[in-house]
Amino acid sequence: MAQGTCIGVLVAEDNGDLCAAVCELIAGESDMQVSGSVQRTEELLRIVHTTTADVLVLDLDLAGQSSLPALQALRTAQPRVAVVVYSGHDRSLLGHVFAQMPQCEYVTKNGDPTELLAAIRRVAQTKAGAGD
Repeated sequence: MAQGTCIGVLVAEDNGDLCAAVCELIAGESDMQVSGSVQRTEELLRIVHTTTADVLVLDLDLAGQSSLPALQALRTAQPRVAVVVYSGHDRSLLGHVFAQMPQCEYVTKNGDPTELLAAIRRVAQTKAGAGD
């Protein structure tokens, strides 16, 4: 991500209302834009090779299916895309996810929405600082 450009964010969330709210939240930020949204793991798997997003906001359970296979495919196809896991699960139960993705952030769905925005900025900045 070049300095001065918007952070492109892909939202993967199966709750339609929550997905719309997250997209609206991101769209309201001057330094972010929504690159797309998906509600199913299959949709995410279809676009992992072509996404231009800088950051993926990822629900770990999309329509009753684990999104981990899509996450693994994304890490292989697009290692430059940073990840914010956005989940209702307790972080302590997600050690296996963070073992695979040590550079991703975790934000609980129960928290303040500004925490999600801050996490998006942090992972985008970390990726930019790494030369991506």
